[in-house]
Amino acid sequence: MTGTGTAAVIREACVSEAEWIAALHAASWQATYASVLQQAYLRDAVPAERSAVWRQRLSEPRPNQRVLVAVESDRVVGFACAFIDEHAVQGSYLENLHVASQVQGGGIGALLMRSIASVCAKAAQSPGLYLLVNQDNVRAQRFYLGLGASNAAESVWNAPEGSIVPTYRFEWPSVRDLAA
Repeated sequence: MTGTGTAAVIREACVSEAEWIAALHAASWQATYASVLQQAYLRDAVPAERSAVWRQRLSEPRPNQRVLVAVESDRVVGFACAFIDEHAVQGSYLENLHVASQVQGGGIGALLMRSIASVCAKAAQSPGLYLLVNQDNVRAQRFYLGLGASNAAESVWNAPEGSIVPTYRFEWPSVRDLAA
């Protein structure tokens, strides 16, 4: 899949891309969660932790896991990870959507969202898609609202280092509408 307005190619992630994804994930956490997670954790533990997570996820994926990458010039510049039919009512769970800071605002995030929504629409029994967004991450909230999500509820994220991060649950009742 390719997108209009960006040179990125969207495709399924390969096991060999685990380190690219992990590095992007760690950098995104370090930038986005600096105000809500412990600095020592972000600096010292997150890179190795994300590396272990993505090596495991891509080498031994859960049956309902789907991971897409955005690739430009042979470099992973974004990724999305969803779990199909993760929740009986809300549907598929978008656990991750991260785009490299240097290409944010260029359409890659929207392209990844529409692509992962299309994957969910084809594979899921439940029509919905949901995710959790840090309450301090206003930019991400605007992004998801701009793609038709609604802020459905307050929630929390029990972060790996022990912090409890206030979040919102954003939802799309029909993943097909987002994929269109």
